[in-house]
Amino acid sequence: MPAARASSYTFLIIITISKPNLHMKNYRAIIVEDERLPRLSLIRKLEDYHPEISIVESCEDYSSALKAILRHRPDILFLDIQLQGHTTLELLRELKEAMPLPHIIFTTAYNNSEYLLQAIRFAAADYLLKPVDVSELAKAIRRIEERDERNALPSQPVKPSADKVPLRTLNGMLFTGRNDIIFVRANGNYSQVTLTMGEEIVLERLGTIETRLGEVHFIRAGRNLLLNRQMIHKVDTRHKSCILRTPDGREYSIDLSAGGLDSVEKFIKQGNDVKS
Repeated sequence: MPAARASSYTFLIIITISKPNLHMKNYRAIIVEDERLPRLSLIRKLEDYHPEISIVESCEDYSSALKAILRHRPDILFLDIQLQGHTTLELLRELKEAMPLPHIIFTTAYNNSEYLLQAIRFAAADYLLKPVDVSELAKAIRRIEERDERNALPSQPVKPSADKVPLRTLNGMLFTGRNDIIFVRANGNYSQVTLTMGEEIVLERLGTIETRLGEVHFIRAGRNLLLNRQMIHKVDTRHKSCILRTPDGREYSIDLSAGGLDSVEKFIKQGNDVKS
């Protein structure tokens, strides 16, 4: 009986070594949060999900934050909108006199306060609602990276689009068609834009938006209101209101001031087919 032959096998082991992303920019960050648990939570999320961000210091009050920011001059500042004893705007104004402001991401429990909007306008910043969501945190950081990438490119003139209107929002820019805007209502230094797909807070005054949209497409109905001319469906002169109807049949009832009603009535008298 012949002797059994030993089988010979060759094993090839492939080891894949991940190379670091050479194009990823590393950021130095400071966290300013006067509540311990939200501060620790944000630190943990940054450490777990964003190794490209090095937390050089975390602060719980105004004075320690001011000293740390001036000492380290971070790339990103995570800033609680409410600081005990001082306002965020005080801190930002003091910093702005001493140094260029870093990228700022406000953290807040409220997204509709006038104070938040003032702070965002002052610092051209982003914001996150507490408790901070990991995906929203990633989006905010990505917007910073994109901003830095754009700033690193040679400046080129931007050609305005005839179809899209740029509007400055809380988180960046909104590019929307005029036919997608139903009406715009002023609210102090910002405006509430009602679109066919939802609503946006725009950090621009109504007059600026009116100029950008053009009187061919929109009518100024009083001091605080712009109406899409094509969507004016019905006017109630007795109750000083009008109904806007979108192409898909949705209707919006809008109360008008005396001046706004006059503007809409003049629009009707020009021969436009509107019910009354």
